[in-house]
Amino acid sequence: MPIKTKDKSHLYLDVYDKILKLINEGVYPVGSKLPAELELSKMMNVSRMTLRQALSLLQEDGYIVTIHGQGNFIKDNTKLRSVGLEKIGDTVSNCCTEAIDGIDSDFRLEFVNDYDYIKKLFGIHSAVCIGFNRWYKSKNEIVAHTFSILPSEIASKFQVNLNDKECLFELLEERIYEYAHSSTIEVKFTKSVISTSIHRLHSNNDLYTLLIESLYDSIGHVILQNKIYIPTEFSSIKINRINK
Repeated sequence: MPIKTKDKSHLYLDVYDKILKLINEGVYPVGSKLPAELELSKMMNVSRMTLRQALSLLQEDGYIVTIHGQGNFIKDNTKLRSVGLEKIGDTVSNCCTEAIDGIDSDFRLEFVNDYDYIKKLFGIHSAVCIGFNRWYKSKNEIVAHTFSILPSEIASKFQVNLNDKECLFELLEERIYEYAHSSTIEVKFTKSVISTSIHRLHSNNDLYTLLIESLYDSIGHVILQNKIYIPTEFSSIKINRINK
């Protein structure tokens, strides 16, 4: 049986991926110069024509700039080494393709109805929990919704006034991520979202990415759970991985 050979017509795409990987890993940092074409083609084990196809695509996508007579240089591009879910913090911005330019929020204090659920989730008995909604906007369109649940006992550890919306907002958007020791994110897809009377999240195809995010303290107790809903047309789940 004959051995199938790789389609050489797409070889430049492999070279594109290899060079982009080197850029993202910092082998060629912003402002640095790529090796000369002859050297780089030998490194990639391809012809200079194939290399030039890859370089042309990298330039088209905004990763490099070619200066006549000098060579190819890495551009300062916000897409390079972009943060994925491997780093704790600002999960919505890391998973939403739209630029967030506003956030509406609302919260309520509620007496706990299901003590067993709260005990199982947070490891404590709590009579009152905070339910905090945030709607993330881009150009006045709601592009993501987060619902957070936080026992009042945990909020009090951060010396937060439970009636101060701004302090609660800062805690849930910033401070608790700085305090958290670790987190888990479970990715699901759903056709339904938490309904509220203030805003409604809409998806063009009635499908949402659901991220169930749990933050843990240094001894492994859950300190916050977020349910993040993003319409699939606005969601992009990225995890940067490298071999060690």
